[in-house]
Amino acid sequence: MTSRRNLFVKEKKENPTRIPPRLFGAMRVLGFISLPFFPLMCLFVMDYMNCGKLEKLLTFVSEHPMSLAFEVLTVEVLFLALLLLFGSGAAAGGVFGALSLIFAYVNYTKTALNGDHFHPRDITMAGSLEGLGGFISGHVPVWFVLGAAVIVLWVVFLALSRANLPLKILGRLPLLLVLCLCLGLGFGTMERSARVLEVFGMSFMDAALQSSNYRANGFVGAFTINTLMMNISEPEGYSRELIEGLLSGCEAVPRAEGAPLYDVIVVLSESFFDVRSLPGTEFSANPLENFGRIIKLPGAYSGKMYSSASGGGTVRPEFEILTGLSADYLYDVASPYELVSGTVESYVQNYARAGYYTAAVHPYIRSFYSRDSAYPFLGFADFFAREEVCSMTEPRYRRGLVTDDTTLRAMEKVLEEHPEPVFLLAMTMECHQPYTPQPDDENPITVTNSALDEATLGLVTVYANGLAEADRMLGDLVDYIDSRQRPTVLLFFGDHIPSLGAGQAAYRQSGAIGGGMDYWLEQEYLYSAPFIIYTNTGAETDLLKKEDNKVSSYYLLDIIADMTGFEKTRYMSLLEELYGQIPYYNLRLELPANPVRDRLGRIHRYITYDRLLGKKWSVSADGK
Repeated sequence: MTSRRNLFVKEKKENPTRIPPRLFGAMRVLGFISLPFFPLMCLFVMDYMNCGKLEKLLTFVSEHPMSLAFEVLTVEVLFLALLLLFGSGAAAGGVFGALSLIFAYVNYTKTALNGDHFHPRDITMAGSLEGLGGFISGHVPVWFVLGAAVIVLWVVFLALSRANLPLKILGRLPLLLVLCLCLGLGFGTMERSARVLEVFGMSFMDAALQSSNYRANGFVGAFTINTLMMNISEPEGYSRELIEGLLSGCEAVPRAEGAPLYDVIVVLSESFFDVRSLPGTEFSANPLENFGRIIKLPGAYSGKMYSSASGGGTVRPEFEILTGLSADYLYDVASPYELVSGTVESYVQNYARAGYYTAAVHPYIRSFYSRDSAYPFLGFADFFAREEVCSMTEPRYRRGLVTDDTTLRAMEKVLEEHPEPVFLLAMTMECHQPYTPQPDDENPITVTNSALDEATLGLVTVYANGLAEADRMLGDLVDYIDSRQRPTVLLFFGDHIPSLGAGQAAYRQSGAIGGGMDYWLEQEYLYSAPFIIYTNTGAETDLLKKEDNKVSSYYLLDIIADMTGFEKTRYMSLLEELYGQIPYYNLRLELPANPVRDRLGRIHRYITYDRLLGKKWSVSADGK
């Protein structure tokens, strides 16, 4: 009697749903057999979402079989680790499946919005949920929904079939420790990791350009490479002699005799872009009326600034503008400012040493992109974020964002309150995504383009009306500068093109890109935005033409220094030399290699590392 009762209890414990024994037995066998295939299903969803189309996924499989093999091995090992930890196929599947779906969707969304892929460092921004909200798309592809449904049903099946390991926790832990030890032996150092990657035809250098990294190595492969590189390693051959050699032949230049100390105003206008460049697009009113007027003024220079961001990622060109360094070799960290833990040589520091009051104005979250912790190290005396901006003046809002005219009033207040020369960085928000539909009275400018679908046309319409407000702010700012007695120079630029639909919908549907266009021309279109340099003194520079200039972000404040006769460090003199040889370049443009570009890349890689994470030998060589 007791034996039968115990047997009943055991059967009930193993089969709590009371499924007929034969059916339950078959399900359990099938559940165990399915365990190694479950992570492969998750991998399929992640790589499908990474590629965007089945044809591209099949191309990846056929052209990069070793990368695929690495991905398969990786997901199987990770799933095995979870299985040993939990003992339950359903628990391990639930955790692995949920993370796979979240990572796949975030990567898809980020790529669709701004062309960048999901990087491990993006997880560090999870605390800024308010800030991240503006970067998340609500679009969910049908195939993702179907893949998610299969994964959820599979986990339910694993739960019903009780596909659990027949070992208690004390039996599983030693196996888990052995697995972790093997991973440690294989990936414990960068050298070991590099050897493992080499077996699969992969390399840490793949992380230099994330678009090709994710294209060649798949989502899991690329994400693993980025995870292994979370701590940026010292570049090979880094030494004092190498750094001083890079600066050899370059001399510091003192301030020109008799040159006035200009107020320097730098305005990063969020997503400022010539929307009129979309073929076949017509507007009921010119959204860039002031821009067109100002570039023709005697004291103005204009052109295209080539950015290391497209559709998002403001912090990269911002960092490059302020430091003269490059974000190319920081391997797509969520923000270069995360790497700032001490004084960083920058243009801001140069002006602070010359007796300038240095300040930044940005009507957004103070801690976003770690600006609050990094700005003092870059040389800013004050940082006025959203709370301070809104207390300086009566704020206005559009689409929930502080308007550009509000930001301008705060800028004027800062400039007027300081008798000493001022270096002022201002960043606007009114043209920031998402471009959600607005009432008609919020969009006085109507837009037509028969090539755009209704949803995409709606995005362009909302953006164009926000752009008109940014243009109005630019006109008012130049008028204000002209009214001043103090010599003033303005650098106004767009940080990147706007994100107008998933997969660059507005650009592709209108024919601005795609359709057989030369690949490099397409990259130049996607990674450039307008800039204006204007002075109220008519100051000139031989470094620029009056219009149609092509300039990389990291050169612009060097050009400002030349125009105003301000002092230059040895590194600034080196940048001026490089500008004469290669006026625009970054890795995202994917331009063909040549010796000049190789030299610029080498200089950027070593000087950027030296000033952010190294011994700062380039700073001491500058005499600072």
